[in-house]
Amino acid sequence: MYTHIGKDYIIKSDNIIAILNLEKIDKNNKEILKNMNIKKNIVDISKNNNKSLIIFEEEKVLKGYITNISSTTLAKRIQKELI
Repeated sequence: MYTHIGKDYIIKSDNIIAILNLEKIDKNNKEILKNMNIKKNIVDISKNNNKSLIIFEEEKVLKGYITNISSTTLAKRIQKELI
């Protein structure tokens, strides 16, 4: 299944590793992201309204999208697909 993550973007739900709430990101999460070394593979589709960071794996490479959709809404979308 696929999940709509904002604008015209969809990603395969099975590839999602984490959805982080950027409004409440703490020092530990920033350190994790730094250690994951995905900064160069992050695409911002949020139009300067950063709410969530979706981390996923594609072709054995960690990537991410910053979106203006809340982490709660994204989780609900994924959960709906599982039912």
